Amino acid sequence: MGRRWTPRIIVLSGLLVALLCDAFVAHMLFVNYRETYRTTEAANGDLARALEEYMLRNIQGVEVLLSTTIDSLQRNPSLLSRGNPALISELKHRVAPYPVAGGIVVLDSEGNLLGDSEGNGGPGRENNFADRPYFKVQRDDPEHGLFIDVPAAARVNTGLFIAVSRAFMMPDGRFGGVVFVPVDYENLRQFFLSLNVGQRGTVTLYRDDGTILLRTPNADAFAGRNTRNNRLFTQFLLQSPYGSFEGSGVTDGVSRSISYRRVAGLPLVVTVARHPVEYLAGWKNNALYYSAVAAGLNLLIAGFGFSLARQWQLRAASEQAVRDNLEQYQLVTENVPALIVRVGADGRIRFANRVAREWYAQAPAEAIRSRKVDDFIDPLRADEARLKIERALAGRAMRGEEKVTYPDGRERWCETIRVPDRGKDGVVRGYVVLSVDITERKRIEDELRQAQKMDAIGQLAGGIAHDSNNMLAATLGNLDLLLDTLPPEADACRGMAERAIEAAERVADLNRRLLAFARKQTLQPQITDVNQLVSGMTTILQRTLGETIEIELAQDPALWHCLIDPTQLQNALLNLALNARDAMPGGGRLTVTTANAVLDQPLDDGDERIDSGDYVTIAVSDMGAGMSPDIVRRAFEPFFTTKEFGKGSGLGLSMVYGFARQSGGTVVISSRVGEGTRVTLYLPSAGPAVIERPNAGASRLSRPETGERILVVEDNVLVGAMASTMLSAMGYDPVVVINAALAIAELERRGPISLLLTDIVLPGDMTGIDLARLVRRRWPSLPILFMSGFADPSLVPEDFRDTTRLLAKPFRLGQLSDAILFALGSMKS
Repeated sequence: MGRRWTPRIIVLSGLLVALLCDAFVAHMLFVNYRETYRTTEAANGDLARALEEYMLRNIQGVEVLLSTTIDSLQRNPSLLSRGNPALISELKHRVAPYPVAGGIVVLDSEGNLLGDSEGNGGPGRENNFADRPYFKVQRDDPEHGLFIDVPAAARVNTGLFIAVSRAFMMPDGRFGGVVFVPVDYENLRQFFLSLNVGQRGTVTLYRDDGTILLRTPNADAFAGRNTRNNRLFTQFLLQSPYGSFEGSGVTDGVSRSISYRRVAGLPLVVTVARHPVEYLAGWKNNALYYSAVAAGLNLLIAGFGFSLARQWQLRAASEQAVRDNLEQYQLVTENVPALIVRVGADGRIRFANRVAREWYAQAPAEAIRSRKVDDFIDPLRADEARLKIERALAGRAMRGEEKVTYPDGRERWCETIRVPDRGKDGVVRGYVVLSVDITERKRIEDELRQAQKMDAIGQLAGGIAHDSNNMLAATLGNLDLLLDTLPPEADACRGMAERAIEAAERVADLNRRLLAFARKQTLQPQITDVNQLVSGMTTILQRTLGETIEIELAQDPALWHCLIDPTQLQNALLNLALNARDAMPGGGRLTVTTANAVLDQPLDDGDERIDSGDYVTIAVSDMGAGMSPDIVRRAFEPFFTTKEFGKGSGLGLSMVYGFARQSGGTVVISSRVGEGTRVTLYLPSAGPAVIERPNAGASRLSRPETGERILVVEDNVLVGAMASTMLSAMGYDPVVVINAALAIAELERRGPISLLLTDIVLPGDMTGIDLARLVRRRWPSLPILFMSGFADPSLVPEDFRDTTRLLAKPFRLGQLSDAILFALGSMKS
């Protein structure tokens, strides 16, 4: 009776399995449909965010250009005359650093063109723009602030432009006129067209009052149309500055998936919309494919069921043989620390060992057996994996290293071998996969390469900054000499020279940062009021972080002062603030807290430790998503970042850490997932001292009457010539040579030398230090003064530090004079 009904039961079971497969396929298609919609929504959101950042970056630059130009005009109202060459020159100078700006135009209170960066505005070239909307808005409401007009045809030049304007006021409070920047409409339109939203998708730029400024790909005629009654402005923007929804187009009524974002700090809104016909095309193809697969599976299951029904009587004997073989097989494979999978020619898994089941997140052996291996392959590398499988099925053994994300969620580097599985007749019936986890080995190799790369970057940065300091030394020295020789009544010339000196000193400051990054430049610490520095940064931090981030200061009024480099501290705080902003994409509060801290015991930060003592702490806290302990442990590693590719270099926190360690302190991170992050800087206290700011600038120097002879050893011709001129201007008798050998010859041949001024890095076999040691042995009473583009006092040996100084390039005339007087005085004493 049992034998008669068993085949029928098998057939019915096959039909049931086929129905379950059909249900599973239907479920997968539904899940795939939802995933397709979520993926499209995420892609729209990412594109809208990128578009927001593009507009923010460009329009903020235009806003800075407008603000600085208006400040200049208000300081110099004499420029506000029609066709004034000084005004046109000023506009050309200011617009040059802003490539996004097509120019800059100044209109008077009547809308007449005073001048622009293209040279327009002179006699015979008058133009009036009083009828333009951007002029009317600024004239009627001078306090309106930044205004962005709809595209308009240029009157002075050709083509369309979008005017970004601001009003300016005269010193007596009257409306003075309008300054606007024409942004090239065609360039902006081409950028919008380059965004891939499909043939039926749209990208739209609105003003925040609902006016369309630009819409692509094919509806430019709607520019200027007001859509303030659209749900985007009446509902969604009131709820959140960014988001997604399903809605009909405001210009064509077609239903689309729409993502929008309000551009932070600007009166702009961007939207990205895709048509369902396009973003569901892949899902429809999948539906056809899975339906065909389901039909094939039904036939396969039905055929298998009938075949199994005919062979069921032989099962008992074969099962025992299989069990005997399987026990021996598993004895080996289950204890090997590697993935072992046997796959049939049809792509179904025949066997998977314990490691394979763990990596595939399929604990029971029965759960993975007979499943298709394609179910466990990362879709991103499916083509690559399919090629290797085809080669194995063709009878070729494949071996190599590959990086794979497995279903258990872990990404592993594996050394993988695929060997064909041949039957007794030589026919390939599948293949066997053996994968060994080599992730740890790869990690160690990557760390080694990273260390080598950081060392190479440091050497490159140090070399560039050193050479640049040599050039700046010549520049600043000659400018000091020029300033020192100008008569007091030459105010205009002195002003130009002082501005050139200021610009050169800014470049020198950049070189000091490069040398600090290369570990070849010590910081330039000053007694600094941290509370004052933090308060002074509030405005720039608020402008950088945007309106969605609230900044809160909690300062200790009795805070001690610090001996630190204030510029580097500002950079560190800016880096921490930007990280906090990225951790709070939806807005929040950033808190900066200052306090005094007395450490009774050394503080161990996990890598090095700082000694006990008095410290000033600066804590930057956010309300973001926080970090897991694993991420916190790696946060200070160079190039480690959790941000998307292209949105972070991974150097911000590592540079903050390097600054704190070089300043004699450290940085500590406290973070928990879902509770935000707090980064605390410990900086050594200098007590409540009064801040002194040294003046290294040029001054009228007293000329020595003795005309001491000074031997200068400098291989850079420009620096040597500059040093000779500076020394001559101070009344000394300079002798310049380019290497140590010539310096020895001068000392032996010439008359008495009063001072040796030598560069540390010299060509040939002898460095400046070697030359100084030789001179000290042969002429022990000769004063020695060092100079270097690396500006690291540790370059000077211990035995010279009491009687000499290191003159850091670039140096000023006053610094050179002070250093020479110190060196001459030290040897006399």
